[in-house]
Amino acid sequence: MVKILYLVPGLMDKEEQKRRETIANKFVSSNTVVEVRAVESGPISIESAVEEDIAAGEVLKAIVKFQEKYDAIVLGCAGDPGLRAARELSKNPVVGPAEATISISFLVGDRYGLIVPLDRDVPTFRALTVKYGFNHRLASIVPLNVPVLELGKNIDLVKTRLENACSKAVDEGAEVLVLGCMSLAFILADELVKDSVNVPVLNPAKIGIRVAEMLAQFRIGHSRMSYPMADYRKLAESVFKGELKVD
Repeated sequence: MVKILYLVPGLMDKEEQKRRETIANKFVSSNTVVEVRAVESGPISIESAVEEDIAAGEVLKAIVKFQEKYDAIVLGCAGDPGLRAARELSKNPVVGPAEATISISFLVGDRYGLIVPLDRDVPTFRALTVKYGFNHRLASIVPLNVPVLELGKNIDLVKTRLENACSKAVDEGAEVLVLGCMSLAFILADELVKDSVNVPVLNPAKIGIRVAEMLAQFRIGHSRMSYPMADYRKLAESVFKGELKVD
């Protein structure tokens, strides 16, 4: 049995966590279980670099607390907050949904476009693609101009704006589209537009969770040449006193 932690790096009520957990378990095989947990403190949504950095610290605390119970971890934000640090800290694979989904986009199209919630997300995601070395195949970043916390409240509005955004991204050269928000992913926004958009639309929840499942099943961990293991002894004596298990 493979156990995956889908870690929400901000505050989320138990009802929404349960809803996402039900959906997430439909993405995986019968011998895999996904559990959704939110961090204990942090932003209510992540729509800025400030909120991402706050969330990253909470992600690391949660990894220390929960990692022994799981075979892989998926960060529940398409900005991949704290991904590199999480990989250094975690003994198990940690998947950033943006990195995973954009990587998969290269298998189905030459140039990709990102659909993001707000105008202010555009420079953040542009910087993320540069960090990953994915910017040379980026065709477009198009905002919906719907705040994250509003995405699930008016599906008809989101569908209309999503169709328009997808059309614009394709006009700007995108041959495959990536949803740049996990709240979009968990209203299954890719399925909302499957009959109206003529290029693949990739859902980062589906892909991120399945990539985590694959890594766990094949026992593929992160290269310690790329992600040197954190100094557990030092961290246990300072930041994570009494929390971090030192072998």
